[in-house]
Amino acid sequence: MNKLNNKEKVIEILSSHNPSFNDGFTDRVIDRINSEGSYIENSDTDFYSIFRWIAISGVAAIVLLLFTIYFTDGTFSSDAIYGILNYSPDEPLLASLNY
Repeated sequence: MNKLNNKEKVIEILSSHNPSFNDGFTDRVIDRINSEGSYIENSDTDFYSIFRWIAISGVAAIVLLLFTIYFTDGTFSSDAIYGILNYSPDEPLLASLNY
């Protein structure tokens, strides 16, 4: 019975609570939205800087891939790049006979 009374007290306290925003809250929100709007107008420079970092990452990945090919196969030939350096024409025939 005691828990029921406590629950009713909590419900009464919470139902009487009227949340409100501080004075000037709406003005601060509108000012913040307006200041963020200037960021959207300058998004072209941000797009180019993001694109530059993505392009640099892509070039770094390609260079890393070329180093890996060179160190594993010892050459930059087109066969090494395509992964068919030690590939014989009879290999598909032999592979199909295994199954």
